[in-house]
Amino acid sequence: MDQDFNSRRDFLALSAAVAATAGMPSSAAAEASPGSRHQVVCVLGASGMVGNAIVRELLAADYRVVAVSRDVDKLATIRATYRGAAALETLQGDVSSDELAQQLRSELIAKFGPLRAVVASLSSREADGPRRILDTSTDTLRRAFDTNFFPHVSAARGLIPALEPSGVYLGINGGLADFAGAGMGQLSITQSALRTLYEVLAQEAGKPPPGGHPAFVRVLGLYGLVDPGPATPDPQGRLISGQAIGQRAKDIIGQPQSFPGPSLAIKARAYS
Repeated sequence: MDQDFNSRRDFLALSAAVAATAGMPSSAAAEASPGSRHQVVCVLGASGMVGNAIVRELLAADYRVVAVSRDVDKLATIRATYRGAAALETLQGDVSSDELAQQLRSELIAKFGPLRAVVASLSSREADGPRRILDTSTDTLRRAFDTNFFPHVSAARGLIPALEPSGVYLGINGGLADFAGAGMGQLSITQSALRTLYEVLAQEAGKPPPGGHPAFVRVLGLYGLVDPGPATPDPQGRLISGQAIGQRAKDIIGQPQSFPGPSLAIKARAYS
């Protein structure tokens, strides 16, 4: 779920840089969205760099945040990072299959009721690294989809039905769908597929079958690398701050009509 940190030390270092204080508010005094207090937002992949930043900004905006990760140790680290944040809940969960995603939905609804929003920050480093498509086996490419595409399918099938009427389902994607190139083809391909998936989900969730209720589906593409800390040199302008990502996610959840999408983007300076 989301690109997990290599160690607890790395996670805490990023949390310190992104969160600055565990007790909120954010550096921009994060404006609370109208009616956000007590609204529940589930963040999948909360232990990753992007997920952690989104958790931080949602807490600052007075949402009740359920941070979900497969790793209980990383959940403990999240609780330690945001010690004193009464609106934070943590839950061990997995969306790598339909069955596990449906189990997570049942647990979420039983504990928190219908959700205002779900953020799916799901990816894995297993598919990273330079690869030439013509030299890569089909099985290896299939594994790239198994780690970076199909969890989004399972999560959406399981958790969009857990949203309250007009709730928001926000996926996080990379920007390589627009930059196809030799060596990173597996990421360009999976991210292209992911963007199309969310565009289809937006149509389906916007017009549910009889008895269902509509939901807003959006996907936020990150065009650039996520800044691991405020002191990181960026002379070429290729980094996006975690705070900027978190704030954009918070804004989309608070006012989805203002972000019609369904494909949205946040871009580093070099790609703007």
